[in-house]
This record gives sequence, structure tokens and C-alpha cells, in this order.
Amino acid sequence: MSMSESTGSGQQERARKKRISLIFGCHAHQPVGNFGFVFEQAYDLSYKPFLDVLERFPAVRAVLHFTGPLFDWFEENRPEFLDRLARMSASGQVEIMGGGYYEPLLCAIPERDAVAQITRMREYCRTRFGRTPRGMWLTERVWEPQMARIMARAGVEYTALDDTHFLCSGLRPDQLHGYYMTEDEGRTIKTFPILEKLRYLVPFHGVEETIAYLRELATEDGTHCAVLHDDYEKFGVWPGTHGSVYTEGWLERFFTALTENSEWLTTTTYGEFIDRTPALGRTYITCASYEEMMVWALPTPMQRALGEARSRLQEDPHLYRQVAPFLRGGFWRNFLAKYDESNNIQKRMLRASNRLERLRDACAADPRLGDAERLLHQGQCNCAYWHGVFGGLYLNHLRTALYECIIAADKVMDALEGRSADSVTVQQTDFDGDGNDEYVLENGSLALFLSPTDGGTLFEADYKPKPFNFLNTLTRRDEPYHDLLRKGAVQIGDSAQGDLSIHEMVKAKEAGLDSYLVYDPWRRVSLRDRFLDGSATADSLWCNRAREHGDFVRGVYKATSNGNEVILSREGTVLGEHGPVPVRLSKSVRLAAGESAVEIRYDIECGGAWPKDVYFGVEFAANLLTGSAEDRYYLSDDVDMGRAMLGTRGNHESLTHIAVRDEWQRLECGWRFSKPARVHRFAIETVSQSEGGQERVHQGCVVVPVWRLDQTEVGLFSCTVRMEIVQF
Repeated sequence: MSMSESTGSGQQERARKKRISLIFGCHAHQPVGNFGFVFEQAYDLSYKPFLDVLERFPAVRAVLHFTGPLFDWFEENRPEFLDRLARMSASGQVEIMGGGYYEPLLCAIPERDAVAQITRMREYCRTRFGRTPRGMWLTERVWEPQMARIMARAGVEYTALDDTHFLCSGLRPDQLHGYYMTEDEGRTIKTFPILEKLRYLVPFHGVEETIAYLRELATEDGTHCAVLHDDYEKFGVWPGTHGSVYTEGWLERFFTALTENSEWLTTTTYGEFIDRTPALGRTYITCASYEEMMVWALPTPMQRALGEARSRLQEDPHLYRQVAPFLRGGFWRNFLAKYDESNNIQKRMLRASNRLERLRDACAADPRLGDAERLLHQGQCNCAYWHGVFGGLYLNHLRTALYECIIAADKVMDALEGRSADSVTVQQTDFDGDGNDEYVLENGSLALFLSPTDGGTLFEADYKPKPFNFLNTLTRRDEPYHDLLRKGAVQIGDSAQGDLSIHEMVKAKEAGLDSYLVYDPWRRVSLRDRFLDGSATADSLWCNRAREHGDFVRGVYKATSNGNEVILSREGTVLGEHGPVPVRLSKSVRLAAGESAVEIRYDIECGGAWPKDVYFGVEFAANLLTGSAEDRYYLSDDVDMGRAMLGTRGNHESLTHIAVRDEWQRLECGWRFSKPARVHRFAIETVSQSEGGQERVHQGCVVVPVWRLDQTEVGLFSCTVRMEIVQF
């Protein structure tokens, strides 16, 4: 044998002896408030068929994580699925991974609730599967350094993060094949890097590509570990994957390949690998998530700037590879600054959590305390707290579910405190954390949240008898993916238009969506004061082209309060034909004991004659979840409105009453005016991205009663609006 032949034979022999461990994990989640048919479809398309295949390959080890909403659904609808998981856990084929039970973002909730959510999951798994989870899935892999301490406090031994976390913290790609210790205040946990390349290969490329990549990572000492942990739903729920993964047999081929290559490719679990392999060292991980999340957290202009910078750097591939780990976006908490609605939900949840904490000592033995905590935990489910490319905050049914849980928790706490149905309270507090005080006016039926510094507006209206926030609206905003809709070819279903490549096309659920790219200059809430001219219509108000004569719409109001009333006042100007005219506006918001109605009285004084053809108007908003259902409509005691659906626009003369009704929930919110008003009404519809393409989503409707000022008593105008919420 020649020397070259001997060398070649030795290399092949060494290659055959190289080994590697693979941790294969799946994370399954459906949010609190998602539709029942979505749970059922996900079960039929993904959860069950995946387990069917895995059971046929007992040599393949896997780590599975399911969130609390899924466990709750399985218990009620498919308990046999949980029995199968228990058997596979007992045999050692599956390691059940823990987490926060209702999939909260640990950085968005109090530490006490984070520990309680993790403990809730650990106790459930111990009882249901006979084993306490050693590790936990970190929601959206949103990491902040204090999480090491929080997890350790809750008994967690390990977690898994994206390789992005480690790379932007200073590690090299060749250092990501094991686990690291990290700590906070001396409390340690183990952290595994999830390899991005494996996430993109599986299950979208041929099985042989994944096996070849794993062979590249194998070493002679066999100490390397490759972690593949990603969404369970990509195996059947994601578009096209049920056919490729099951009908065409991708998953069967993958598990077959893992079994046939088991001599050098060992499937293992996190716990087993930790027990036999020491840590690679200690590291400290910066605030991070997966790459896309960090980009989404940026304001829209900065997302565009980052995209442009990356495109320019990619012209030099070598340079781009060097700087890419450090060219990243913001971090998750930026969503609370980017979206007022996200901040509102989070601060509303914190208010309930703090109240619950104050009640713990006084009511420790009361079982209702556990009911309130469960509802609070459900209200911490992360999905509606943020928005990326798909859904999230833009899905009004998810926001509604969170408010329902939080308001219901408050209702339980009302009972725990023995709150009288006839009591009325006013609280002055910096509710939203902006440095300015808000006011909370509350009785046994309603909780009303008022912002003096944002136009003296009413931004939340919680109805307690049937927990529901009528002001769960969403402002229309510019999003980066709207750029594609404006300039790209639109693919409606399977038909394409234009001559752009598939990468330049945008999928849309209907034609003409670009005409709905209207953006609001202020938050769409109630009691926003307008001074308009007579040409204003529902159409011009909808597209924000109605001329505004006053400076009250976003002005700062002075606020005072007494036992059942908040008074908001401001001195400003209204533009007349000869220049600005001084105007003083006062509005009192009064909540009576025992009523689900609020009285708003306006007194407006002008320093002279009213400008000609100027109308005073008030924006009122409400969200009943859809604008296209026949059981949700406008009505009036004055005229037959023909059950006009909430997604329609209209203008009406001389109304003293208008209401929005929801026959499905049997709820109604109405407004009565002491003086007849011209009323404009229109819907708020956002354009957002979904798995099926860009789509319109109903985010509420706006009702604007207006009164002509130059036909009233000289220099004075007064009227009263009674807003009443009823359950019928």
C-alpha cells in the first residue's frame, strides 16, 4: 500500500469514528384566547401525527415542551394525548421541558409571578407525568441577565437560547457545541445554544443535508452537542408542511436516518447530556432574542435604516460575516414604548398583580386567591403584548382575552376585599409609567382610566359584570411590511400580478389593501376633543383629512377630582377667520354609585364670538371585535339605522342617541346627547401580516357627535353626554 493510500484510509477511518450528540426539541404553543378550531387543527395537523411517527422510532430521543393553554386544552379535549406523553416520558424516550405555565415573557412580569408561573408548570408536570422538569423553555427566547436568578429561584437547571445570543455576547461559532454556565447574584443555570442552521434546514431541506451538516460538526472525542429546538407547529401547521412532513414522509425519513446513523449520531436529551458532560465554561449573555424579534422591537424608521445598512454591508460578504453578530436591533421592552396598547395591557396586568400581592397576607387561606392568581397568569400570556411579522398585538381577540382575564381577576379581588357595589373611588397614579399621573374612576361595575396629558382622554373602559374592555382599540400605524404592499406585486390566492420576482411580491387576502394604509396621528380612544369645520364627514375623519381648528386634540389638561368625579380643563385656542380665538374647555367625568354609566358634561367658553362654521366634536371609540358580522351593529332611538354593521361609515343629522350592539356577547355601549348632534361614524381597520398574507383587521369603531358653535349662545356652549354600558 502506498503512503497516499495509507493516509487516505486513515482519514476515512477517523471520519468513521467521529461522533456527535443531537438534542432534538420541539416547542408547542397556542395563546390564551385563541379560537378552539385553531387548537383542534393544530392537534390534527401536527401534535398527534408527530407523536404517531415518534412512537414508531423508540431509539430516537426528543425533548418536548407544551405550554399551559395547550395542557388545559388537552385535559379537556384530548386527555389520551397526555397519557401517551406520560408513557413516553416514563420510558425515557421523551424529556418534558418546563416553562412559565401560560407562556409569559419573564421580562414583562414581576419576578414573583415569574417564579409562580414556572412553579405552576413544574407541579403540573410532576403530577401529570410523574417527573419534575429540570429545564424550561424561555418564551420567545427573550433573555435578560436577571433571568438566571429567577430561573434558579424557581428550581430550573437549564434553558436553551439561540446561537445569536451567544454570538452577540462574544463567542465564536465553533464554541457553540455544548452548554455554558451563567449566573446572576451567584445563582447559576446552564444555557444551551440552539443552532440557527439546523432550524432552517429542518424540515425544509432534504434529510441528507441535515445529516451531512451534523457529520461536519462531529469530533473524534464525541463531546460536541448540536441543539435543534424549534416550533412544534413547523411540523404540520406551517403552510405546506403537513404534506411535506407527513404525506411525503419527511419526518419518517428523518427519524430513519437518525436511527441508521446512531453509531456516530446519538440523539439525547438536555438532562442526559448535562449528566455526562461538563460545561464549556462560564459566560454572560447580553439582552437578546432571536434576530427577527430584535429587529421588530425597533421603531419602523429604524427598522428600515437597519435593513438598508445590512443590505449595503452584504455587498462585502467577508465583512458582513464579521460584523453581523453585532448588527442587531433593540430588545423586547422597546415594544412597550413602540405600542401604547402593548404598554397598556402590561401596566394593567401589573396593577392587578400588585393588588393581588397586597391581598396575600390578609386572604392567605381564601381559595379565591388562587382563582385570582390563575386568571392573572392567563392574562400574562405573551402573544398579544408584541407584534412582529405575524399577528400578536394586532389580533384583537387575543388582546380581548388578556383583558378579560385581568378584569376577571380584579372582579375576584373586589369580592375578596368586600368592595361594595355602591362604592365609587378615584385613584391618581402614574398608571402607564410616563412620568405623568392618570386617573382611575371606579365603582362596582366600571373602571375608567383617564389621561389628562393626552387630550384629557378616556383610554380604557372596563365593564366588570362581563369582563370586557370596550376601549381595546388599536391605532393605525406604519409598519415596514407595508412597503411591500405599496410597491410590490400583489398575489391574491394563487394568482400573481406584475413582473416582479417572488421575493418582491406580497401575498394579500384581498385586492386594494394599499388603500387602507391610513395612519392615525393620535391614539384612537374616547373623549378626544375636536374643533372641526362643517365640511367634515365620516370619510374625511376616517382618512384624517378633516381640518382641525383647535389645539385641544392632543393638549395637556389640568385635572382635579373628588369622590366620584374627575374634572379636566384646558385653556387653548380655536382658529377663526381672523386668527386664533381663546377658548376655555372643561369636561367633568362623573361615575354614579351602582351604575354602569358615566356622565360627561362639557362647558366651553369662547373669548368673543364663535368662529363661523366651526363645530365642536368628541371622539368616542369602542371595539366589539368585528365590523363585518350581522350580529354587531349600530342602532339609535331616533332613527332606523338598518342594523348598519360596525365596519360601515355613515353621517347622521340630529341624533340624541347612538349605540353599538353585540348580540353575540349580549353587550351594548350607547351615548345619549343632551343636544341633538350631527354624528359621523367610521371603523378603524389595520393592515397587518398573517401566515396567509396581509389582511385587514377590525380594531374598533369611532363615533363623533358634533355641534355647530356659531348658532349657540354667544361665547358659551354646554352639553352632556351619557355613556351607558348594558348587558342584555
